[in-house]
Amino acid sequence: MSENIGNQIIRLKEIDSTNTYLKDRYELLQRRGLVVIAEMQISGRGRAGRKFTSVRGNNLTFSVVLHPYLPLEEIQIFALLAGVTIARVLENYVKKIRLKWPNDVLVNEKKICGILLETVTIPNHFFPVLIMGIGLNTKGCPRDYPEELQDIVTTIESEMSPYSDKTAKTETASVLDNEIIFQQILLELNGCLEEFSQVSSNTQKPDDFTSGRSSLLQEWLQRAKALGSKVCSLNNVEERTRDSGTVGIIEGLTMEGYLQIRTDSGQILTHVSGDIIDMNE
Repeated sequence: MSENIGNQIIRLKEIDSTNTYLKDRYELLQRRGLVVIAEMQISGRGRAGRKFTSVRGNNLTFSVVLHPYLPLEEIQIFALLAGVTIARVLENYVKKIRLKWPNDVLVNEKKICGILLETVTIPNHFFPVLIMGIGLNTKGCPRDYPEELQDIVTTIESEMSPYSDKTAKTETASVLDNEIIFQQILLELNGCLEEFSQVSSNTQKPDDFTSGRSSLLQEWLQRAKALGSKVCSLNNVEERTRDSGTVGIIEGLTMEGYLQIRTDSGQILTHVSGDIIDMNE
């Protein structure tokens, strides 16, 4: 399932959402590996209908068309794959990177990147087409964002020189080039997809999971520091409170990319959707 990501790139000045732009255009969804990037998203979206806030010139906001040839219930793993991709690229710039299920990348426990997966069924395609949306905060600082976000978001620039004076920050900004970071992400995403499709040499059964998938899941768990964490699962629960979910310990991931949580009663809960609250926070 090799995808040549970035074989075609559509560049837009301003758009409501790169994901929405693609969802409305079936002819573009036919082109696997196509990327749509916008200098500014005015109505960016996150998971569960949440808003992704862009700052002109300070973000990378783009969407990728993928043809995974997988059923809908196996698509979740691509959010984890995207997280691993972003983490690998961020290691060139910052430290203390952590992944959070299902689709966030944190630096110093603040959100620096969000990932939105959406699927579309189009004519002549048996499996759904996947749109992978990525929004990464590159330049500027948290003060550039709305007040309610300033304590929970961060940027590459602010993490590279969090305590520097204005002159040093200007120098940091000069080495941050959105286009270079964009190309690094596309290259790494291609590599991750190649790894994902690798099959173990000792098995040729068509229904076996690939060794690349297993390696990806293990890398995600390591980068998330998730194993053994006490969490509250709001699995299909609308109200986001600790009292409305199920408390347990993260034991691993299913091969589809869903969390496995051992509850206080000893049962294994598969967390498919809804928020996860870290009980140690």
